[in-house]
Amino acid sequence: MITTLDQPSQASFSGSYQPEEVTFLLRRIEVSATPLEERERLIQSGQRHYSEMIGPEDAPTRQRMRLFRESLITNGTQLAQDICGLAAALAESAYEGEVVIASIARAGTPIGTLLWHRLRQTRPDLRVSHYSISIIRDRGVDYAALRTILQSHPAQSLRFVDGWTGKGTIATELRQSLAGKPEFEEIDDGLWTPLDVCGAACYAPNARDYLIPSTLLGGTVSGLVSRSVLPRGEEGGSEWHGCVELRHLRRYDLSQWFVRTMLEKMAALDSGDASPPNASGGQPRYVAAHAFLSALLDEHGMTDRNRIKLGIGETVRVLLRRLPRLVLLSPDARETDAVLIRQLAQHRGVSLEVRQMPFAAVALIANVAQ
Repeated sequence: MITTLDQPSQASFSGSYQPEEVTFLLRRIEVSATPLEERERLIQSGQRHYSEMIGPEDAPTRQRMRLFRESLITNGTQLAQDICGLAAALAESAYEGEVVIASIARAGTPIGTLLWHRLRQTRPDLRVSHYSISIIRDRGVDYAALRTILQSHPAQSLRFVDGWTGKGTIATELRQSLAGKPEFEEIDDGLWTPLDVCGAACYAPNARDYLIPSTLLGGTVSGLVSRSVLPRGEEGGSEWHGCVELRHLRRYDLSQWFVRTMLEKMAALDSGDASPPNASGGQPRYVAAHAFLSALLDEHGMTDRNRIKLGIGETVRVLLRRLPRLVLLSPDARETDAVLIRQLAQHRGVSLEVRQMPFAAVALIANVAQ
């Protein structure tokens, strides 16, 4: 059951962030949560698209909070370096003195907020804005949200930002959904990320797979906003994509705390304003990643590419929110990341295999379709 709340259908808001930090171009709705196994069955059987439902989102457990803080200690400095590098590259790409960050709700929102702060600090000569919008696999970018942005900013200033890449699904969806649309032809359809493990981003300062700490939490590190929701029949419509405000998790919210903590780590770096070389790897890495994916599908007798998640960030998501069947771990994974993956797999009772591969970790989702 999906219900629009009693408010203007296109009333922007900032979630639990400060109003100047981000503007969510999402329609606030109410959706009854679908239990995990039922949700997986409906998705895999094709009866429902994943964007039509949300799973239950409860307070993070003590174990997850411990893992989050440990990851922030071990990987926070690396993320700080990558955010600084990404911000410098964005500054160099500015159009007529303006950068408009369009972060992808919701994993991109904390990254976009950090970039907004970094650019305001290091490039006060630029006009910098930050919006968070929805892009959904097989459903495309939120055209209504893009039109809202273009009412106030030139199309050439728009930069799409996400938290990381896995198979490159969002980057591909973005490119395909903008192609052949004359009203959006001046928008750069590239994706900017701090970490690109599959060669799908147009720019990333890092390509070595590591766990970005915010991956371990959901709405409580992303402004108390759910994953975006798109009711059936509203694809490409005049309404923004939807979301649920997670007010019941307010006491557990770390969104602003995470931003402050990361800004301190960024300020402590001895880094200049020059952007590092693009580490994305582009088409060669993308081809290699998908060849590896195809080989895994054949090895395990699978046909649904959506049931294999590449990269440690996506693997953690599966272990926390999906029904994992098997986890693969690279011997080259960062030691602290490997320990975390082993702990999560053990907690879920999931088999884990160590094998050489181009990603730190990979997850296979169980087949529950009937």
